[in-house]
Amino acid sequence: MLMRVVRVLVAAFLAVSGLVLATSAPAFACKCQAADIDQQAERADAVFLATVEEVSEVGSRFEYSLTATRAYKGVVDRTTTVRSNQATAACGLGNLEVGSDYLFLVTGDAPPFAASTCGGSGPATTARINQVEKALGSGDAVNPPPPPAPTMTKVEESAPAPVSRLAAPGGALVLVGFLGLLVVGRLARR
Repeated sequence: MLMRVVRVLVAAFLAVSGLVLATSAPAFACKCQAADIDQQAERADAVFLATVEEVSEVGSRFEYSLTATRAYKGVVDRTTTVRSNQATAACGLGNLEVGSDYLFLVTGDAPPFAASTCGGSGPATTARINQVEKALGSGDAVNPPPPPAPTMTKVEESAPAPVSRLAAPGGALVLVGFLGLLVVGRLARR
């Protein structure tokens, strides 16, 4: 009986201490200093509008393959990449929806750029785009690179076939057709 009471008391103690530890754990959430779009754009190395083409996991981050359509600040290629924390609690952008447009305010001088919600990156709403255009101007369209110039590639090292060799099959068909007409003509006279 005494053993049973001790077990119940130990179990109750463990349960209560677990609740205390669980409720006193700090809440992890993204904590940024509030900034307006002017401050965020000033801190960003590049600001651009892009469509998400693909999302892949790279360690604890997401890497977004993007097609940039408009650049407001910095140099951005038509196809580029951006990385962000997976966890939105760590100010990451999370798993962005493929095919959707987003406004990216990123840091870095080359892809993959770094982005976070604290930096101002997020969905491309009309209001956000208007704020960016008010701060940075209308931006420039990001055009695809021109196609490469065509180059001639020699297929074989041998010289091309002579014209007589190319014309021989056609000539043979004409001759067979002519002979066929002669035979048909003679048979028709009989």
